[in-house]
Amino acid sequence: MNVILRAAAAAALVFGQMVPASATTVTFDDLTDYLIDEAYVENGVSVSATTPGGGLTSYSTPGTLHLDDGGTGETAGALFTTGGMFDVLGFSFISLGFNFYDEAPAVVGNILIRGFLNGSQVVRDRITMSPVFGTVQNIVLGSAFAGLDGFSIEILYPNTEAWCDAPCGHIDLDSVSFAGVGPVPVPLPASGVLFATAMAGLYLMRRRRRA
Repeated sequence: MNVILRAAAAAALVFGQMVPASATTVTFDDLTDYLIDEAYVENGVSVSATTPGGGLTSYSTPGTLHLDDGGTGETAGALFTTGGMFDVLGFSFISLGFNFYDEAPAVVGNILIRGFLNGSQVVRDRITMSPVFGTVQNIVLGSAFAGLDGFSIEILYPNTEAWCDAPCGHIDLDSVSFAGVGPVPVPLPASGVLFATAMAGLYLMRRRRRA
């Protein structure tokens, strides 16, 4: 009997140490339609436009989300939520360059990333988009972007006096990676008790049959 109970306790311990939630990536591979006032959902992550009336669509690169800073129907930003808390690991994007009619000035920090918790902004940073068309940029985020319930990426119109076409800057967003996204398994101490009880019942039944 003690052997069975020890085995049941060991099994419960193993199951109880299972990882509660795994990492996941939003690839936008299934984004085909032009979504207005409608979220795109992938792997438990909901993506919505930060621009009122802005569309979620793949514009020039299939399997990406197009973001630009105005002048088109596409959204300038995307908000990511899961209905729970998560960590943001990073993302990648393809720069589609700038279109200045005057001599192109240096543009710094035209991509704004923000993290939210309970409706309040708790962290923010800026990234500079490459001016070279087709450049792939991979962004890795640190612990400051952990423990969030909302995350946004927005491209901003450059703060410059030079005349720029609209959109002035635009990117194709891809592979936004998160940790802690997904259904959390039921904690298993209770399951361990049920398992031990079942094993004990089987043991008693075997003893009765032998008697």
